[in-house]
Amino acid sequence: MSILGYLLSGSLLKKAKKSTHDARQQQGEKADQLFQQAYDSFSSISESSSNYSDTLYYWGFSLLHQAQTKSSDEAIKLFEEAINKFSFCKNITPKHLGAAIDGGVALLGLAKIKLVDLNNELYSKAKESFETAEKIQLGSASYNLACIYALQNKADACLNALENARDHGLVPDEQNIINDSDLQNVKGLFWFAEYITSLSDTEVKEVKKKVEKDNNKTETVKSDQ
Repeated sequence: MSILGYLLSGSLLKKAKKSTHDARQQQGEKADQLFQQAYDSFSSISESSSNYSDTLYYWGFSLLHQAQTKSSDEAIKLFEEAINKFSFCKNITPKHLGAAIDGGVALLGLAKIKLVDLNNELYSKAKESFETAEKIQLGSASYNLACIYALQNKADACLNALENARDHGLVPDEQNIINDSDLQNVKGLFWFAEYITSLSDTEVKEVKKKVEKDNNKTETVKSDQ
């Protein structure tokens, strides 16, 4: 690819990411217009671009977040498109952490909106995608796995996954965990309150702060490319 082509693809990707960011701050028709602007920019980036795997990832990321604002058939279509983008991304870059995590999130979202049985392959594929993320970076998808285990009433596996997420500093804030409907089946168990309390430990907070700082640095580098 020529220098001009590289610069153009980088500019388009940056524009698409900004449109996605702005769309997430809006609602309704305004948000949909901004998401469409992002998709138009993504689709203009050449497949020969050196950052095409990241293009596919952020494209899927945009579709995923728009899907989460929709219901019924419209949401299903967006979730399926997001899953396809993440899959293509992983074909190009098998160890793409974002595609592995958000691919699992999209599969989980699709399973929920379709109201499929917990033994459905969508849940199995979501779990598989999170496990792939764990192989790339320990703790990165432990919380997501905990949610699946909770939905399936696998309390011990859920606790182990939650502890792993905590120990790697990759766990949501306490209130978000308490309000997470995916964890409903384990919230009444004896260990849940103790787990929430453990998140207040200074050491845990320091680990989480360091991880967030490292992630922000990585995102800044990606954004500048």
